[in-house]
Amino acid sequence: MTDLLYRKPFPGLVAFTVAFLSQWLGHGAWAFIRGVFGEYQQVASLAVGAIGAGLIWAGLKRSEVPATWMGFLGALLVWVGWFEFTFEFYAGMFRIPEYTSPTGLPIFAGATVLMATMPIMLALFLLYGVFNRQTKCNLIRWFHRNLGFNPGLPTPDNGRSFARITALETLFVTWFCYEFWLYVGYMFSNNVIMVAYVAWTAWAGYILWKLLKIPRVGHAVRYGIPVGIVAWGVAEMPAHFGLYSEIWLKPFDYPVTNSIMLLLFMAGMIYVARQPRKRSPVEAAELL
Repeated sequence: MTDLLYRKPFPGLVAFTVAFLSQWLGHGAWAFIRGVFGEYQQVASLAVGAIGAGLIWAGLKRSEVPATWMGFLGALLVWVGWFEFTFEFYAGMFRIPEYTSPTGLPIFAGATVLMATMPIMLALFLLYGVFNRQTKCNLIRWFHRNLGFNPGLPTPDNGRSFARITALETLFVTWFCYEFWLYVGYMFSNNVIMVAYVAWTAWAGYILWKLLKIPRVGHAVRYGIPVGIVAWGVAEMPAHFGLYSEIWLKPFDYPVTNSIMLLLFMAGMIYVARQPRKRSPVEAAELL
């Protein structure tokens, strides 16, 4: 029975659920830290980011599956602690106001600082992505094949650092999704936003379909991270335009709902961490 639960499409479904809920809980963690620590929220955010960096560091010496989930969790904490609160900190330091875009999308002060980091994100993407001949990212390898950006063949027998790879993937995909929707929401009309939303939803469905075909847990988690984060945009954008309340930003107002999401996330992480050990050919033969 246990082996059946670790056959496709279950690894893909769990990976998608964990990645999707990570965005819900990341927003909730941001609101929780602000509500609990008040004027000390910046200190708390530094500690949260440090814990995340420690998880990634510890994962560097682990095997594929534990390294993958430690890199993923670590990157989530780094994003919430060192990225989001840093944007808020500098927005407050420079007294950047909140405003509403021409299309009616509310732009918070911290989001304005985030938008200004797009050149940094693109530069890092070039250095650590497009110029990286060791990468196995499908999107970047498409660039290598079709746009003349091929940096050369990978180094033979080069070991992969799954914690670092997963952490970078989580940070870059989260960063890109924020930038995309902030710029689309600020620069274009509602009709263009709707077209972008439909295309984004179709993209999310396509990569989810591909995810469900992946049989290995470690691979499924690494592929499922961008799928879940992209799908989060499908759920979040309507809330930004007032179609429903962003209850993930209100953990104190909706404690039951947010607690259920946390429990589902934890169950998914336990599923990932407890995948059955692969049997040797001798052990498999003994079961026949």
